[in-house]
Amino acid sequence: MFAVCTYCGEHYSAKRKEIGYLSCLDCGDVSAQKEKAHKAKCVAIQYNKGAPMYITSKECMLGVFKCGETK
Repeated sequence: MFAVCTYCGEHYSAKRKEIGYLSCLDCGDVSAQKEKAHKAKCVAIQYNKGAPMYITSKECMLGVFKCGETK
């Protein structure tokens, strides 16, 4: 039994789909590498009671910290 990749249309293992993956290994690797490259350019700040937030630009940082010219 096989599942169909949502990106390339190729078949992949149904067991992989059962655990929540919607893509084959090749497409999943490409997606993971893109996300890894994006997050390498970001700074993550940790809140006291929440998930980390990735800061991607100066405008984003000013909005989070309410400092600088927007104070």
